[in-house]
Amino acid sequence: MRKPLVSILISTYGQLEYTKHCLNSIKQTVSEKIDFETLIVDDCSEDETQSFLKSLDSGIQTFFNQKREGYAKNNNFLADQAKGEFLCFLNNDVFVKGNWLEPMINTFKKFQEVGVVGNVQRLADSSKYDHMGVVFSPEGNPRHFGQGFAYRPFKGEIRKWSAVTAACCLVRRDYFQKIGGFDEIFINGCEDVDLCLRMNEDGKSCLVVHDSVVEHVKSASEGRKQFNHENFELLNQRWGDLIRQNQAVSDQYLHAWTYLYRGFVKPWSVNLSKFIHSVFILLRLKKLRAF
Repeated sequence: MRKPLVSILISTYGQLEYTKHCLNSIKQTVSEKIDFETLIVDDCSEDETQSFLKSLDSGIQTFFNQKREGYAKNNNFLADQAKGEFLCFLNNDVFVKGNWLEPMINTFKKFQEVGVVGNVQRLADSSKYDHMGVVFSPEGNPRHFGQGFAYRPFKGEIRKWSAVTAACCLVRRDYFQKIGGFDEIFINGCEDVDLCLRMNEDGKSCLVVHDSVVEHVKSASEGRKQFNHENFELLNQRWGDLIRQNQAVSDQYLHAWTYLYRGFVKPWSVNLSKFIHSVFILLRLKKLRAF
């Protein structure tokens, strides 16, 4: 039997209508173009998701947890079952569009030492963007560049970032398993950033194809942000000093750009001191330095 080129891995918890939309968007954009397989694990959904998944034909492999496991464990499990050369991690609230996957695959052919390839993500319920890559604040916190943007810079580019979100991303299966997959200490958050940082330490790049654009509902699953504080604490304990010395310094202009944009769009959501600091960095009046 011919092995698929790509294994699309989806973890579900509720939100059945999103799952249906996600699967339909895959069918419309990938079928007859790329050899692929789809694997889904359900994390104890309480709606009709399990009944729906059991009704799917044998072309989609489905698995059902006996207890809640979370994003990292679910996707590590699916990666072990997958047969594709590439793994595409895809949230069930992401709706793919147009020619989204082939440019991501081709990026591995164009560049050497690629760890993970992400794409641009637009909010499904508005005209605003949510993700064009991940940058770090001076304090070491990860932030989506382009969050809230009404326009898309870097069109036509394949650009290197400190990290990318795993809501939709592509990795080589062998390398993902070699580096240890997602660290299961993280619960539904920061496991993607941690993976990217480990790839960076291993000499691999995190790239975004800026002409691959998908729609994302974002944090649709109930309890998605329940462990945010613990996840950020773990990330800071492991990577905080290195981030502040390296990524936060190289990301300072991009971080200032996205923070200022947020300040103009949602002024109540920003810290005035940080906003002014971002102005100074953007105007080259101040510069972060590694310590």
